[in-house]
Amino acid sequence: MHVTGLITEYNPFHNGHLFHIRRAREVAGADFLIVLMSGSFVQRGAPAIFDKYSRARAALLCGADVVAEMPVTFSTASAREFASYGIALFTALGAVDSICFGSECGEIGPLFQTARLLVQEPEGFKEALGNALRQGKTYPEARAAALSSFLPGSDLLSTPNNILGIEYCQAVLRQNSPLSCLTIRREGSGYHDSSISGTLGSALAVRSALEEQVPAPHLASLVPPCTMESIKKDVPVFLNDFSSLLNYRLLTEKQPEQYAELKPELASRIRKLSPSPVSFDERIKELKSRQFTYTGISRALLHLVLGVRADAAEDLKAAGYAPYARILGFRKSAAPVLKKIKANSAIPVITKLAGAEKKLDPRAASMLALEIQSSHLYQSVRLEKAAWGRAGGKTAVFQNEYTQPVAVIS
Repeated sequence: MHVTGLITEYNPFHNGHLFHIRRAREVAGADFLIVLMSGSFVQRGAPAIFDKYSRARAALLCGADVVAEMPVTFSTASAREFASYGIALFTALGAVDSICFGSECGEIGPLFQTARLLVQEPEGFKEALGNALRQGKTYPEARAAALSSFLPGSDLLSTPNNILGIEYCQAVLRQNSPLSCLTIRREGSGYHDSSISGTLGSALAVRSALEEQVPAPHLASLVPPCTMESIKKDVPVFLNDFSSLLNYRLLTEKQPEQYAELKPELASRIRKLSPSPVSFDERIKELKSRQFTYTGISRALLHLVLGVRADAAEDLKAAGYAPYARILGFRKSAAPVLKKIKANSAIPVITKLAGAEKKLDPRAASMLALEIQSSHLYQSVRLEKAAWGRAGGKTAVFQNEYTQPVAVIS
């Protein structure tokens, strides 16, 4: 029995994700696919556009066998920590043989070679990196320049899926994980392409269209029927829906630097902000500089809103990232892989929250409590948006983490 893991966000689930699921099963020769999916918040520092339960259901209907949740502490972290959690979780389950991810490169050899170089950091690379940093380049720019000088012609650090794929490979090496790495070439629109065209558009294109209130039929070619159902019925959630919460936290928090990725330099800039309320997006633009990217600031501010503390995140990293696994849904046919997880998992596996904290150590229980709190905050914002008529007439029901059942698909 071969089990392959996919580390995902599905924000929202679209035809490119369906292509990935089908090709991953084929390339890996997988009997089962386990998807690790971001919960209510995603890696670019924003809320997921649709709730995690509808996105997990979409994944199961489109070919995933099991869906587990990536908790907010790491689903909103840097690419390195996002990848590290995913590899740690799949390794700890004791049932996953490989991971398969999309990349612009489409070949695992160059990606793994680059990852090994970045992990080992030979003298020539460190010297080139230092020179680039002294020239005033940001760390990502300096790292890409150093790689290009050390491996002439390499531009693997210039595209987002390659970058994340290299982080997965680095995590496998750093953790000495037995997982093998596979990749498939990304097809269709680029990651940052917001145009609505063809059948393999980007998640950004779908999110942008929804935020601009493009009529649902215009998106039918980009998403499978299960996501079209969400587009028609579910309340979408956007970053600016959290503006009031952010403005409140900025007014009341006296030590912003205690939150993850909120560095002292950024905290100093935050203290100088006008107290006048503005949107989340406008606040990021006020803080943006060459030193701080839009996404980096968005993650830091979201951590402030949600209470993701830097010390707690560091404790979890030091303890191996993944102290438990939470299952959001599975197919009935996945019984063999669930049985294998139950027999081999090195960490507790949670299918219902009632009494779950009794299975966990204090560090893990704190992580789960933050996840529940963050998910309930997401649900509150979603419900309020519908109640105030800002969701185009759509209605919403509060999804209580303690009573929401695991999705089971026949």
